[in-house]
Amino acid sequence: MLTIIFYSSIIISILGLLAATYTDLKERIVPNKLNYGLAITGLVIFALQSYFEASYFPLLYSVCGLSFGFLFGWVMWKLGVFAGGDVKLFMGLGALNPFTPALLKIGAFSTANIPLFPITLFIYSLISFLPYGLFVITCRVSKNKKFQKELYKEMKPKILTAIHASIFASAAYTLITFFNLNALLVIIILLIWGIIGEKKKFITIISVIWALITNPVLLTQALIAAMIFSVGLYTIIKLLLSARKILSTEINVKDLEEGMIPAKSIIKKGKKLEEVNPFDFKQIVKYAKEKNFKAIKEMIMPKKEIISSRKARGLTIEELKEVKKLAAKGLIPKKIFIKESMPFVPTMLLGYLLCLILGDYALMIFFGAI
Repeated sequence: MLTIIFYSSIIISILGLLAATYTDLKERIVPNKLNYGLAITGLVIFALQSYFEASYFPLLYSVCGLSFGFLFGWVMWKLGVFAGGDVKLFMGLGALNPFTPALLKIGAFSTANIPLFPITLFIYSLISFLPYGLFVITCRVSKNKKFQKELYKEMKPKILTAIHASIFASAAYTLITFFNLNALLVIIILLIWGIIGEKKKFITIISVIWALITNPVLLTQALIAAMIFSVGLYTIIKLLLSARKILSTEINVKDLEEGMIPAKSIIKKGKKLEEVNPFDFKQIVKYAKEKNFKAIKEMIMPKKEIISSRKARGLTIEELKEVKKLAAKGLIPKKIFIKESMPFVPTMLLGYLLCLILGDYALMIFFGAI
């Protein structure tokens, strides 16, 4: 009976997530019928288990999973991470999965003794968001020729510098290995090389020729690794940082609709209204150096916020009326940038699959259990 319950809840969860992914990608909504259907199905399954086992614990665990899933999702909604449908989906999945489902159950890849499935699912969803987000942004960039040119123009000099540095670092590493020196010397040598002017080109050429003579195989291997690390990592970070721009569209304020997400927040500073970016990393670094943590808090969570770009739910009817009124009075621009948030449900599906493989491993690491 336990085996049937275990696999039934997993199969229904995957089918539900597949359906939710489809509707989220197509219509940007997760139907309430699906969310409540998953929740009710979970309660029914574990109610049957309670009946056959003459124990109220299975049903109690399902109710706890449903409640904790909703509570966790509600907190994420308040923080602006989730939309309303995501909260209800977490609730439904919590009812079906009181404990994190783990198929391996080997060593650390097992299930915790307490029902913390929503947290585990959220952690794995965040991990899944990186490749998924990168894929979405890459697809968008590939369709936007104008943005491609802008991005190429901006990235070209830095990529060339990264290639040059990779070549020199690989040659330096090859020579250091040849002379049986500490490999960490590469960092010091690279820093010195970086402050040298035009002569660094000649130093690189000499180093590469010398490295080719001593160990061409090691030089090739080191160069491939360095190129992947420097050029590849920079390209990935740059693409992810370009998400705000590539996923933003300028429209007239009068054309705004409920649920649209503004690309910038509008806050009240004294008698003035200002548009601010949700996260200005340069400004945050500046405030951090100045130890001005109050300014960082105000930037991330402004007190006098008219509309917020951090809320996944988008504009409410009340906020919509307010922003249109402000535009009509000329207090804010007539046009505003809105952003298209990436659907989060597909990452939930990937996160759930990671739950099946890894169990609560990530949670155990987080709490220092292993």
